Amino acid sequence: MNPYTLPHLGLLLSENFEVISSPTVTGIVGQDVVLPCQISTGTQPANMEVQWKKIIQAAIETVHEYRANPGQDVPGQKYQGRTALLKDGFTSGNVSLKLKNVQSADEGMYSCIVKSNEWSADAATELKIAVPSGC
Repeated sequence: MNPYTLPHLGLLLSENFEVISSPTVTGIVGQDVVLPCQISTGTQPANMEVQWKKIIQAAIETVHEYRANPGQDVPGQKYQGRTALLKDGFTSGNVSLKLKNVQSADEGMYSCIVKSNEWSADAATELKIAVPSGC
């Protein structure tokens, strides 16, 4: 019997997913902004890892990292106390990041990277910064 029968193939593909985000988000200085990121399967992959990175010219800066095993949820060094993953949406595949007290230096390109045991995918979002009127 062929080991790649349809049910077996279905198991192989079950870990595959896409990561979807908005191409652009606008944040207002001093306020919170959500950088959207959604897993296409609409469920949380096994042993999920989520990494948010900021892409700065030739360098990459860690904004926030989450690992289901061993249960780590750590902001990047420059983002202490300013980031939070919206974990209430994990079961539906929502791995969006809240960035608190937005600063003009936060403007730039962010990448949401989601990894599981068998698969990895990413999406990018550009954060544009607006200064509130009257400033």
